[in-house]
Amino acid sequence: MKAIAYQIMEETEESFWWYRARRDIISATIGRVLPPGCAIVDFGCGTGTNSAALQSLGYDVIGADVSERALAVCRCKGIPAVNLTTERLGDGSADCVLAGDVLEHLQDDVGALVDLRRTLRRGGLLVAAVPAYEFLWSGEDYVSEHVRRYTRSTLIRSVRLAGYEPVWCSYFNCLLLPVITAIKLYKRLFVPRSMYSSDVTALPQWQNEALYKIFAFEAKLLRWLRFPVGASLLIVARPGSWKKQPD
Repeated sequence: MKAIAYQIMEETEESFWWYRARRDIISATIGRVLPPGCAIVDFGCGTGTNSAALQSLGYDVIGADVSERALAVCRCKGIPAVNLTTERLGDGSADCVLAGDVLEHLQDDVGALVDLRRTLRRGGLLVAAVPAYEFLWSGEDYVSEHVRRYTRSTLIRSVRLAGYEPVWCSYFNCLLLPVITAIKLYKRLFVPRSMYSSDVTALPQWQNEALYKIFAFEAKLLRWLRFPVGASLLIVARPGSWKKQPD
């Protein structure tokens, strides 16, 4: 990611509605499939707010990233952290690997998922969140240096090519999708310069809270249903039979 993206994350991740609600949804999903006390590697942990949330729920969490600046913030929060540019995650060291909005940054997402398989213990799980739909491409994708956005079928394809079998998969950020789509299309048509700057901007507190409550409500709904559309995707998968990537 560009340096400005880490700065924005550090300054807003605790309070901005999108980060907060996504954190609630990821934590709730992991809570349904993995009991407290299990070891989690937060792959691409950024400044560690997801890691800290999972720690508070009783999980044994290690952060992993390529940014020493982000990892320093993690360590200040009491999260053990691995610099992936100089260190290697231990084989069979985790019951779960969380990849929260990471795969879209990688040219070879399948190769990264293959490598993460060795980190999982027998019966371990992959939990991954990614942005959805190329038509929602915006300045945030540019600042964060995304390579792609996914659909349900392309995400499942990458996961299966890497040797996992999906256990559960759903779109999320569904309730606000019409608003998000309208705003992004408006910016693309009438404010084209916004395609080169972050979408994360300060909002009035009432608006930030309202958006958070709408988005976070999906954490309860996802216990019972799977959304057919949404601005993001979430998948739970376990290592299965290897499937060779087509030539």
